[in-house]
Amino acid sequence: MKRILVTRTDRLGDVILATPVLRRLVRAFPEAKIDFLVRKEWTPVLRYNEPVRTLVYDPQMPGDDLTKVLRESSYDAAFVLRDESAVTRAVSKAGIPIRVGPYSTLRSFFHFNRGRFQRRSRCLMHEAEYNLDLLSRYAAKEESVPRAWIETSDSAKQSASKFLSDGGLIPRSYVVIHPGSSGSARYVKQEALQALASGLVKKGVPVLVSGGPAEGALIEAFRSKVPGVTVLGGDAGIGLDGLAEVMRQARTVVAHGTGPLHLAAAVGTPVLAIFPPLFVLSEKRWGPLVRPCSVWIPEVSCPEKYRCAGQRCPVYDCMDLFDVNSAMRTLETLHP
Repeated sequence: MKRILVTRTDRLGDVILATPVLRRLVRAFPEAKIDFLVRKEWTPVLRYNEPVRTLVYDPQMPGDDLTKVLRESSYDAAFVLRDESAVTRAVSKAGIPIRVGPYSTLRSFFHFNRGRFQRRSRCLMHEAEYNLDLLSRYAAKEESVPRAWIETSDSAKQSASKFLSDGGLIPRSYVVIHPGSSGSARYVKQEALQALASGLVKKGVPVLVSGGPAEGALIEAFRSKVPGVTVLGGDAGIGLDGLAEVMRQARTVVAHGTGPLHLAAAVGTPVLAIFPPLFVLSEKRWGPLVRPCSVWIPEVSCPEKYRCAGQRCPVYDCMDLFDVNSAMRTLETLHP
């Protein structure tokens, strides 16, 4: 295969957990040109140059236009890691000879000709392993799951270094707390994470609180409740790739099971990951691909599989079981 397309056009964490597929394809087909179709907002951390090129996906693009772009690229094979209607149809209509994807919907049986039967909601494997399973006929299976693969620019590294220097933060000395959640995960109340930040500051550990463009109020609340923390919001001007580099130089990162957690894991920083007990959001499928790491899950028997029942649940709110002192001890073990 000389031209290969890989698609994953949803959230940041999902895209990062798809990148082991790129590593394995590069090893299996060293002469091939590989395009990775993703949303524009994630491209700053996917600057691979050769042999992987990012191809920007615009959800507003008409399906026929996407089909034309794919047809003109003359791909030999497409690996559609998530069956999304518009992308799947475009791949099929473009006439790509080998079309691999998960057989999980009726639509998928019509559009993929080399698919794999998958029911990811059963959480039998990690999400990265489900992605790699789609390569089983084309790339030799390896003993372990490759770590996620992100690349940033030199300018991002410089911006991150300047941000840290201006804030008086020394590499490997500070803890990043990312308190937000995009809505894809249940989360610990902000008061508990503020207490964790306060405890670290009192111990002399610098704390940086990060947040996305829509989380300005959240991180400003940290600044007012916990004097002494440094905040990194969307207005800092260093972008997603700058955040990745700031996380790369942190001693540990504390985050819920969302994109920033996987971003930290991808740059190799130890993480304390916070997960709810819901079956479909389990660590087994969505855990961080980094060692060392620690995962906190409430020790309850959750009666739900797919959605938190809220106040109707007999163990609500189990996320309040997060213990600050225990978290402090965990952070000490991750970075003695």
